Amino acid sequence: MMIRSGHFLLLAVFAVFGTQGLFAVDTVTRRSDRAVFRGELTSITRSTLTIKLQSGQEEQISVANVAAVRFDDEPAELAQARSNERSGALDRALEKYTQIELDYSGDNRNVKTELSFLIARTRVLSALASPESRDIAIKAIDDFRTGNSSNFRYYEATLLHAEILSQDAAGVEKAQQLLTEIQSCDVPGFQLKAGVQLGFLLLQGGDTAGAISAFDKVIADSGNDESAIAARYEGMLGRGMSLKQDGKSGEAVSVLEEIISGASESESRTLARAWVLKGDCLREQGQPKDALFAYLFVDVLYSSEPAAHAAALYHLSTLWGPAGYQNRADEARAALTSRYPNSPWAGR
Repeated sequence: MMIRSGHFLLLAVFAVFGTQGLFAVDTVTRRSDRAVFRGELTSITRSTLTIKLQSGQEEQISVANVAAVRFDDEPAELAQARSNERSGALDRALEKYTQIELDYSGDNRNVKTELSFLIARTRVLSALASPESRDIAIKAIDDFRTGNSSNFRYYEATLLHAEILSQDAAGVEKAQQLLTEIQSCDVPGFQLKAGVQLGFLLLQGGDTAGAISAFDKVIADSGNDESAIAARYEGMLGRGMSLKQDGKSGEAVSVLEEIISGASESESRTLARAWVLKGDCLREQGQPKDALFAYLFVDVLYSSEPAAHAAALYHLSTLWGPAGYQNRADEARAALTSRYPNSPWAGR
């Protein structure tokens, strides 16, 4: 009787939960709509991930439209490390990723490669806010690219590599070479992202007309491709930056408001940068109170984006005092020097 009861209990669990709660599965989260697909990854290439769902259907997702991937036998601790990275606690995430990599004794090559990428990506994101770790980040992302040229993270890693190189004049030429490589790849979403970064390099060199042309091409070419949504909003951000640099802050604000109202929360980095840039434009227009609120949005909603958050905290530290809240100015300054002590903003 006890055996039979246990048998019926097991059948009941299957009926209510299916196999998903009992057996591990691969998981892919699509960036454009945050849809989560669970099943078995049957094909992993530089361009696409193909996952066979538990229903038997197959879903193919462009690597440019992948927000997250979890492998069925990855260490459980990875979930917390990823959460730390998403929340902007990059030092803590890096510490956990590194420890997990040291402790991992499994033989799943996908897990090992993913750990290597996550460590390199975290180093780059950290270095973008605190340049003292730039050389270590460049080596980490370069090593990943060199050893994993066929991995689905390769194009993303190349874009990160180009971005960190472009932070220094000595690395601009190499960054351009990497971006040109991505422009000839077979993933439209990443082709356009490379176009955006090339536009930023033109802007960095003072060529606002060339930059606007590059950004407008990305916006036009993105069309209705869901894997190109991120690039479209990045292109719009670049256009806003170019307009501001060209002395057209009013036009820039209009573009930025379109980003803020249209981009999904998946584009947190672009949204954070848009709010900071909007604050910069409003300051130029003599609207310090409105600028303060723009920076405050970053502090409240996008503190997980280190580079933008450091900039926002700096400006808050200069604007709260004149607005009559010196205590809040002091708090912003303390947060800046505590969280981003090596940021260029903390040194101002």
